[in-house]
Amino acid sequence: MPQDGRDCRGLEVHAGHGLDLNTAEMISALPEIVELNIGHFLIGEAIFGGLAGTVKAMRAAMDRGFSGR
Repeated sequence: MPQDGRDCRGLEVHAGHGLDLNTAEMISALPEIVELNIGHFLIGEAIFGGLAGTVKAMRAAMDRGFSGR
C-alpha cells in the first residue's frame, strides 16, 4: 500500500472503533491510516473532563503518533 494510505483502487484506511488517547497515538503512527474517527470517545470523555481539554489531549496524542511516521 502506498504511504498516503490509498490502495490502487483508491480505497483509504480509517480507524475509529475503540480508540482512546493511548490507542489513537499508536494507530496514528501507522502510515496507512488516513483518518481517525474519534467523536464517540471525545464526547464520552468530555462528560468527565470537559470538551476543550479532551480535544486538546486527543490532538496531542495524535500529533505524537503522526510525528513517529
